[in-house]
Amino acid sequence: MHEDDTWLKITDTEMTSAELEAEVEQQVRQRREELGQIRPKFPTFGIVSPAPEVKLNNPALEYHLRQLNQMDPAPTTPLLAVSPATRIPLLGNLWQFIRRQFHEAILFYVNRAVSYETKVDNHMISTLNELTRIVQTQQDEIERLQEELRALEEAQK
Repeated sequence: MHEDDTWLKITDTEMTSAELEAEVEQQVRQRREELGQIRPKFPTFGIVSPAPEVKLNNPALEYHLRQLNQMDPAPTTPLLAVSPATRIPLLGNLWQFIRRQFHEAILFYVNRAVSYETKVDNHMISTLNELTRIVQTQQDEIERLQEELRALEEAQK
């Protein structure tokens, strides 16, 4: 390693930058050994928990949960229909420009609100999906226990 390749340069009479670099690297290695492998947890953005693959005893819940999971995001693009005012030779272009800029300003704030609501909706959908899985697992367990109880009652007769 050349002196100009070092990532740390210190001018100190008691310790050289190479010695300090070696000390820091030794401490980093020691710290990694103490902590073990680091597994960072990254949050998910805009990802919805997948819809449960269960057959529910409640057709209405199944229908609404399926509809909720298949919904498209809200449309937020400007839709400016042609108006008679935009056909006026000089003022039409000016009016069209002003109108577009006004819509863009409104959409900026609407899109911020819709973005926030979309995040909330995604969390709500994920929550409903997870709760549906839990309820289905509990329902399966209840049915298994009821069957087991029936079998025990039959054996006692």
